[in-house]
Amino acid sequence: MKTMWNDIKKYTSKNIDKNLQIVRISEKYLPKASGLRYYPLVVLKAMGSRVWDIDGNEYIDFLTSAAVYNIGHTHPKVIESIKEQLERYINYTLGYFYIEPPITLASLLAEITPGGYEKKVTFGFSGSDSVDSSIKAAKAYTKRRYIISFKNSYHGMTYGALSATGIIDSAVKGVIHPIKDFHFVEFPDPYRNPWNVDGYENPEELSNLALEQVEAKIKELNEDVAGIIVEPIQGDAGVIIPPSSFIKGLRKLTEEYGIVFIDEEVQTGMGRTGKWWAIEHFNVVPDVIASAKALGGGMPISAVIGRSEIMESVPAPLFVFTHMGHAVNASAAIATIEIIKEEELAKRAERLEKYVIKRFREMAEEYGIIGDIRGKGLLMGVDIVKDQKSKTPDKITALKICWRAWEKGLILITFGKHGNVLRIAPPLNIPKEDLDRGLEIIEESIKDTLAGKVPNEITKFLRGW
Repeated sequence: MKTMWNDIKKYTSKNIDKNLQIVRISEKYLPKASGLRYYPLVVLKAMGSRVWDIDGNEYIDFLTSAAVYNIGHTHPKVIESIKEQLERYINYTLGYFYIEPPITLASLLAEITPGGYEKKVTFGFSGSDSVDSSIKAAKAYTKRRYIISFKNSYHGMTYGALSATGIIDSAVKGVIHPIKDFHFVEFPDPYRNPWNVDGYENPEELSNLALEQVEAKIKELNEDVAGIIVEPIQGDAGVIIPPSSFIKGLRKLTEEYGIVFIDEEVQTGMGRTGKWWAIEHFNVVPDVIASAKALGGGMPISAVIGRSEIMESVPAPLFVFTHMGHAVNASAAIATIEIIKEEELAKRAERLEKYVIKRFREMAEEYGIIGDIRGKGLLMGVDIVKDQKSKTPDKITALKICWRAWEKGLILITFGKHGNVLRIAPPLNIPKEDLDRGLEIIEESIKDTLAGKVPNEITKFLRGW
């Protein structure tokens, strides 16, 4: 690995000497399982939609730390809320006493989540533990054993969340012997699916095939199913948007069989898709919502918001973490909600969606390597293929585009079940000039890649999906 990083400078003229010093230390002390890292970028400063590395290179951010900074980096209102809370106290465990910030946050989350029923909220630190808590609630409430999840889903890396995740290779997961209570079914991908149905032309047919498989699995498990956990838009699978009839049909099945509908909004929530929650695009009200990532404006906090009777079915102390609802993090989350409301960021994401998709469609007419273009709000995936007719995923070309974009000053990575999708997730308040320049860099990077200006050798440095 040391030799590899010594070689990297052969393939770029970018000034990265200080970055490489930290990268080498990282390789020495951090295990490979701790990341899927791309190019050598060590963050020194971040503000708004811009990031600077320790060599002084400046970037426009189209990743936002994996869709965390919906409100942009270091938003002044979030910084002020953190400072004010730090001056009062850092935290005191909610497990034994009461502190105001998480209680206020719980009331706000109950207000902005769909459903007119009474709700209760529990807190953690990451999307992974919000998934774990959702599963606890579903099992406690129904007194049933199994959870149905979807192939190519991503729910996190704690033990329960990893067991629920469908995108990690089963052989890789098998090393840690995941919980066997999870069963996987197909998610209806309109672009590529095992039934070879064009889901854009025939959405009802695709929905019905997927729903039939879900119901068959419920029956196979003798209806001993506590919950179905679903991303309303599969994120790390490559922004897979199912037909509306599928989500509605899934909700109907959960009601018919008395199953808890767990809406996993870790990546899709907090205005990212043009609404507070992606489930709202489907006019469906879930039983439980799992939230994290963007919730804290950059501070680590997660929340599970659910029907009171479901949340109250969990016996004490099974929701307790010592620092749950951490006062500083909860204060940042309150400020984040206020910012999204005041700046109308969900509406802005909805407006920019049309503009960005139009730009990519124009590129697709010019460059045959752009296949499907998917997005809601500013959560988008651009599918890179060998050619548009075959739809064959082209991971190598996608990685080379990202490499070139990094050289030109854009943070862009790949994801998706085939590792070939460009991940587009800038801040919802990104200035128009930064958005335009980022799109220009992507087009320039595509041109350079197709012109043979990006060597294949660079792919050995990128450890993406």
